[in-house]
Parts: sequence; structure tokens; C-alpha cells
Amino acid sequence: MDRADLARPSPERFFVDRDGGSRVEFRLSSHFQPIFSLAHRRPVGYEGLIRAIDSSGKIVSPAELIAQAPQGVARVLLDRQCRSVHVRNFMQLGDTESWLFLNLDPYVAIETRRFGSFFSRMLEETGFPAHRVAVELIESPLEEEERLVTAVGYYRELGCLVVIDDFGAGFSNFDRIWRLKPDIVKVDREMTRRVAVEPLARRMFAGIVSVLHEAGALVCVEGIESEAEALCATEADADLMQGNYFASPAEQLPATNTWDGLFTKLSTGFRADLAEFRGQQRARLQPYIAAMADAVLALSAGMDRSNAVRALLELDYTQRCYLIASDGSQIGASVDAERSVSSRDLRLEPMRPATGTNWQTKPFFRRAIEAPGKIQITRPYLSATGPKLCVTLSFALPLNGAYHVLCADLDFAALTGSDLRLEPAHDA
Repeated sequence: MDRADLARPSPERFFVDRDGGSRVEFRLSSHFQPIFSLAHRRPVGYEGLIRAIDSSGKIVSPAELIAQAPQGVARVLLDRQCRSVHVRNFMQLGDTESWLFLNLDPYVAIETRRFGSFFSRMLEETGFPAHRVAVELIESPLEEEERLVTAVGYYRELGCLVVIDDFGAGFSNFDRIWRLKPDIVKVDREMTRRVAVEPLARRMFAGIVSVLHEAGALVCVEGIESEAEALCATEADADLMQGNYFASPAEQLPATNTWDGLFTKLSTGFRADLAEFRGQQRARLQPYIAAMADAVLALSAGMDRSNAVRALLELDYTQRCYLIASDGSQIGASVDAERSVSSRDLRLEPMRPATGTNWQTKPFFRRAIEAPGKIQITRPYLSATGPKLCVTLSFALPLNGAYHVLCADLDFAALTGSDLRLEPAHDA
């Protein structure tokens, strides 16, 4: 097979040459799965998914099809032919605005120069605009990541969006994000499944989405199979969603108003879920806020710190209380609740705070000192003193002519019954 064979692949038939001179024929076709924007309540793109049937009429999975094409010309040809089939089929469906997501084997991407240019000519011949193409790098091990960076630059120069698929699985990790600077990152479906059933994964998910946003990428959560998973993606502030909960892959594109009822239901569910969570959070925190206010009054009246915070420490989930000077330095040792396991763990002795420990960089100190007279509540974070997830109540009050900050660390997991979701830091 020469370079001319690579330049113009057949739009539907794909052949694999076997040892001994025999050839196996596969018939290729396209299915398209919508990718939704929650904000727009409609599909903004479609992923082209290859479907293959062998000469005996047997359906061949994409993984089996790829396995039939060894690295080299056959693998490059298959990848190119799949993309060509998807573009031609998508154009026949009449959508003139949405993105078309095309899977690209990283191996094929780095071999573009060796086998000659194809993609720009194919788009030009079909008349499909490059700015509507989202080139999706499938998760794959690759030893030559630096060459992949150069190869991705080719598609970016054409005007395509660059997408990293299956983030969180295998080789699609943060290192690839830093190197490739994708426009869109698709979160692996296994992570999607976990966030709906594991509280810790749910808490981490919002942080992962936030970091990806800070890296300059839109975030698509794929593999959504249930309303619970869709609500988790919504809560984490994902931009795009994909999965059978919304629509299965199909040869035709559904009418745009197909999902009106589903998105109404999803929005209603999200508001109800958030309202219930916030109500539960307020109810759980209220005794601690009230006890914190009493401790502040006692300190202001001249009571010693240990007695002032006694009632606060007696509440079920208070771990410790401590006082911070206006420069961020802790005054004396923390007063630990008797139930606090970390206070008795000798392994944590080097991290035990005492006079001179400085908290000036911590949100619980900064927010309190910037807004004296208001109880502040942090987002959940890992306490270096514990170490375990906690939220901190803090309050800046005047003592002896200068502001001091009284703090109380609460066991977050116990307080919320292991519903480890994130809420923005706020005033009480």
C-alpha cells in the first residue's frame, strides 16, 4: 500500500491484509452521540462513533476493529477513514452549527508527517469548516509525548478545537493537560460513575473541574447514565455533558426540542437538591454558630479562653479551638476536645500547633480579619493538625486593643454524615 492509498480512503469499506495474502473486509458507518451544554439546554456538538460489520455480517466493536489494524499504514488508514466517514455522514444530516467530535489516535497524530497530510485536504474537499471540528485524542499510552505536542499544533493551526478524552484514566492525566493545553477535557466515565456513589469522589470532583477550568479548558462529563450522575456533574460546574441518560448514539440527529422536559426536570432536581443540602447544612451548623457567638461574648467579657470555649468543645463534632493574634500567630496551644483522636496521636506531634505557629495565609484567618464581627465558615479542607477534613468557624474580635481571631475546627465528615459536598465559604 503506497501514500496514494492513504490520501483518499474509501468512505465506507475498510480492508485488512492478513498474512498469506488474504483480505478481510469491514463495512463502516457512523453513529452520533449528542454533547450537551447545560446552560444552553441543547446539544452543541456530536461525537462520531464508528460502527463496523465484517463480511459475515457480524458486528465488530471499535476495540476489535482497532485490534485488526496493526501499527503502521493499516492503523493510520483506519483512523483516517473513520474520520472521513464521520464528516461525510454528518454533513448529510443537515446540522450547520454544532461541533463534530472526531476521535484521533495519538499514534496516528504523531505519524502525520511520515504518512503525508490528509486532514486539511479532506476538510477542504468536503467543505466542512475546521472551526467546527473538535479533534479528540483518545486515551492511549505514548512514549513520545513531545512529538504529540507538535502534532496537536497542526490541528490547532487548522482552526480545530483540541480535546483530551478519558481524563483520569490511564495516560490522560494532568501532565498531558499542561503539555497539550486542550480546549475541552472529557472526564472518564469511571470517574463519573464514582462521583454518584462515593462521597469522597464527589467532593474531589468539584475540585478537579475547577483545576481544569483554571487550565483554560471547558469540561465535559461523559458516560452519564442516570439523573444522579447528571446532578453531580451540574453541582461540580461542568460545562458539557454526554451519556445515554440524555441520548444514545444514533444514525440520525433528534429534534432539538427533544430534551426540553429532561432539562426542566434536571434543573428542578438540582434546585431541590441544593436547597435541601443547604437547609441541612444550616441546621447542622446552627448549634456551633450559637456556641461560637457565646464564646466570643465570654472572651470579650474577660473570661479565660479554656472556660470561654468549653460549651463549644462539648458539642459532638468540635475538634479544637484556638486563638490567633492580628499578625496570624497562634496564642498558646490549641484547646482540644476530649474526643479528638488526633490530639492523642503521638505520630502527629510534630504538627501540633503552639505559640508561634502562624496562620496568616489561611482563609479562616484572612476572611475573619477582613470582616470583624462576623462568623466566617470555610469550605471543607484538610487540616494539617488532624489531618482530616474539617470546616473552621472563625471570628475576629477586639481584645486588649487589637483584633484577635477565635477559631473552632469541626469534623466535616461526621458533621455532614459523610455527605462530603463542597459549599462556598460564607458568613454566618
